[in-house]
Order: sequence, then C-alpha cells, then structure tokens
Amino acid sequence: MMARSYTLAARYLFPVEGAPIADGYLTVREGRIAEIGPALGRSADLDLGNVAITPGFVNAHTHLELSALEDDEPASPVDQVDWLQRVISQRRENSPEAIQATVSRNLAEALAAGTTTLGDITTAGASWPAIARAPIRAVVFAELIGLKRQRGLDTSHDAWQWISSIRPEDQITACSKPGLSPHAPYSTAGWLYHQAADSRLPLTTHLAEMPEEIELLERGNGRLKAFLKDLGAWDDEWEPIGPRPADFIRRGELRKADWLIAHGNYLPPEDFWQLRGEAGLEGQRVAVAYCPRTHARFGHAPHPFRAMLERGVVVCIGTDSLASTPTLSVLDELRFLRQIDPSLGGELLLTMGTLFGAWALRAETVTGSLKPGKTADLAVIELPDRESDDPYSLLFESDRPVLKTVFDGVIDL
Repeated sequence: MMARSYTLAARYLFPVEGAPIADGYLTVREGRIAEIGPALGRSADLDLGNVAITPGFVNAHTHLELSALEDDEPASPVDQVDWLQRVISQRRENSPEAIQATVSRNLAEALAAGTTTLGDITTAGASWPAIARAPIRAVVFAELIGLKRQRGLDTSHDAWQWISSIRPEDQITACSKPGLSPHAPYSTAGWLYHQAADSRLPLTTHLAEMPEEIELLERGNGRLKAFLKDLGAWDDEWEPIGPRPADFIRRGELRKADWLIAHGNYLPPEDFWQLRGEAGLEGQRVAVAYCPRTHARFGHAPHPFRAMLERGVVVCIGTDSLASTPTLSVLDELRFLRQIDPSLGGELLLTMGTLFGAWALRAETVTGSLKPGKTADLAVIELPDRESDDPYSLLFESDRPVLKTVFDGVIDL
C-alpha cells in the first residue's frame, strides 16, 4: 500500500542537524516530516528494525548520459587527458536512443542507492525526460561548450531550445529545474560563461580539475592544447577569462551568479576566499562538488576539501559518472572517504552527502536533513549486527546496502 502519512521506527535516525537518535521514531504527515525523536515505547506503523534512516542523499555532480568505458580496468589509475579522448569517442558513437537507455538505467541505479536529489550535466536536455518524470529533485544543467564561436553558438542554441521547450505539465513530480553548464575553462569560450551568468539560472562548471588545465590557463600551452588541436576544437584566437580557475566564476559580472564547481582539485588556498559567496538566501552561492573515487582514479594530488571547509567553503559530494567510478552511490563515496581517512568524522561526512549538496542546489529548505517541516526524503540503510560507541561507524565502516529510498513521503508499506 502506498502512503504519505505514517510512523516509522528504526535502530538509528541520523537527522544531520542534530545528534543520532537511538531507537528512533519518525512521523510523516502528507509527505512531510512531522516529528522526529526517540520512540519512548511507542509502536510505529512500520518498525524497520536494524536500520538507519538518513536524509536522502544528494549527488551534486553526475553525468547520467555516460556509461562505463569498454575494456576499462577501474582499479587501475588512468591518465585523464587520455580518458577524455575515450569518453568523447564513446559519446560520439552512441545514438540518441542508446543515450536515453543509459540515462534511464543510471537514474534507476542512483535512486536505488538512496539518492533523492541530484545535479546532472546533460547534452541539450537529453536526460530531462527521464529525470522530470522520476521521483527525484534535480537541477539538469545543459552543457555549453566550444572555444570556436560556431561550436559555442550551436551548443548555446541547443541548450536554450531545450529550456524554452519545458512545460510545467512535462514535470510529473514538478521537482526538477533547468540550469546551464559552461563545461570548463579549457573547452568553453569566455562569452559562454558570461551568457550563462546573465541567465539567472543555476550554473555549474568543471574547474581546476587537472594540472594540464592550470598549465593551459597560465602559459597557453601543454597537453590540453595539443589534445584540443587533435580534436579540431582549438581556436588560435582564444584568450581565457583569466589565468586562474577562480577567475571563471568571480571576475566581473560572473560573481553575481550561483556556481557549483565540479571537482576543484587544484584550487589554491589563496583563492578559497573567492569560493564563499555571499550571506543570506538571496546572495550568491558557491560550492565545490568533490568526487572522491574519481579523484583517486586519476591519481590527483590530495584534494584540499578539508582546508576549504575550514575556510568556510561548502563542499558537497558527487559521483561523476560510471566512466570514472564504479557506482552512482553517494554512500559509497562517503565510505571510500572514511576508508582513506578514518579521522573524518561521521557527522561531517553525512552532512557533505546530504545538507551541503542540498544547499548548493538551493534545496536546503526542502530536503537535506530530517527536520519537522521538510519533505520526507529518506534513505533506509541496513546496519551491521554489532554495537558501537560511534553510531556513524555503523554507517560508514560497513558495506550494508540501502534497502529503500523514500521520496516526498511515498513509501511502500
């Protein structure tokens, strides 16, 4: 039976905006969280037993159109420029029908992994039909790409044509909205960045992703230039907005827009102050979407996310794509982070995978934590049969799966 008003009991509730609650009790009324606290002997409509209930996970950066590369060896480090060539080749070979099938398959995997909110980068809205009809909140970012003017005009035209075609009745859940994604400083002309910033739409861009990008911006040469020339994508008249990656979100009028930075692997500490945005609901928001397993896959230098957090930067979690990581599970990303750095606190990890991502996508008043008044977007996770003084270790030092994803309070009782 489908229901939107009910009570749940679980071994642990993890509110995010509060300490874990043992023997927890959660009340949902008309799809919203009405009460959260200890059971205190009360019986629930559904006692889920040895599980954790967390907010639904927020995958702040993903590419649902991409699939695993053929003959790939996920355990082996790869050169990122060579990997880009393989991704482009695979993308060009896929038909629109194949891309739609990939999106549907990957979206189903993300939902099963407890994802209730995501930020997806798409080619001219290709992922929109599946996302807009799915039980999920999303910002779907249409990619803008091209150093050469005609290529930039073509991708801009395709993006705006898709955006203008969106009708409210096309959104069954009415929880998805469009955005724009100037791809990266090395692949997207400055005028496309400014056009995106003028749109007042949510924005995302790949920034400071690899050393070759920094080399191109600072010196105008290197492997990325050769790579772009081989593709026929290089423009000899191209000039970057500035020599530093942060220039692409903070120079001039660009600083007035929201920016979700994908990766940010090589942003220097002296630029962290530029990533803090302005205070208040209406001020500019800047956040960094860190993709831990993709970062490790390419053998990058240690990510500066801890130093960013210490300086007040919002850092959330993304999975990137199946072309660079084995699953589209935010929980798997968080567990990987805990494995490589056991000193990371569970409260911080869970916040990065939920509330910080919701804030980055301007959804924190609706989702991202278990708080009365917020929508009941939940992940139900099996827990190991053991005790621990640290309840977060039961979540992150385990391989137990997500058992159920609840969106907007709808649960199969």
